[in-house]
This record gives sequence, structure tokens and C-alpha cells, in this order.
Amino acid sequence: MELTLKISTPVGIALETTTEQVDFEAIDGFFTILPRHVDMVSALKSGILSYKVGDKKAYVACNKGVLVKKNDEVSVSTKLAVLGMDLKELQQKIAIDFKEMEQERKEVNLAMAKLELGLAKGILALNKEGGGHGGI
Repeated sequence: MELTLKISTPVGIALETTTEQVDFEAIDGFFTILPRHVDMVSALKSGILSYKVGDKKAYVACNKGVLVKKNDEVSVSTKLAVLGMDLKELQQKIAIDFKEMEQERKEVNLAMAKLELGLAKGILALNKEGGGHGGI
């Protein structure tokens, strides 16, 4: 008996394959899913999910997400999925990619904070000009 593993990202399906085993790290520990495992839902930590391909392991780096195991299907929904067969290469790649994403997130947050501050200053200026009447 095999499991169907499906990994989805916001831009589409990153992987759909059959496997005998899925290993992953959730926010509450490490898990292995085998055929006939009890159905479950789990929140994934950012990290590497592995699955068997014949007698070898394949890997998917996931930037957080949710894993749902129902019947013989394991579905993962994640912000970003990077596939690889070599664990060391994948670890190096995600260290760079995830770090870049975190830097971009910080830059966006800073830009949003500046926009909010500018908006607040503009509203205060309008209120002073109008004598505080009307308001927003």
C-alpha cells in the first residue's frame, strides 16, 4: 500500500507522487507517516520534509505550512517548496533562499510602517487645517 503525496504552493502544485513514507517536522515534534497511519492535521515548521522514492529518499524544503493526512493521501500546503534529491545541496539552497525571503519581508514591513506613518501625519495635518471638524 502506498501514499499519495501532494505539495501545493500559492503558485501551483510543486509535487504529486506516490511514496511509502513521509517524514516531517511539525511545531510539536518530528513525525513519520506510513500507510494506514491515523488521519491527522499538523502545522509544519520551516524545514525539510522527506519521502521515499524506491529505496532512496527525496527531500522538499518547506517554508512553514499545513500537512493533512486523510486516508491514503498526504497533502501539504506551504508558502514555498524547494525539491531536491541531495540533502546538503538543498540545505545550502534554502539557507540562502529563506534568508532572502526573510530580508524581503522585513523590507516590506518597513515600507508599510513608513506608509502608515505618512498617512497618520497627513490625517493630523488635515485635522489641524480644518480645526478638527469633520474628522475621519
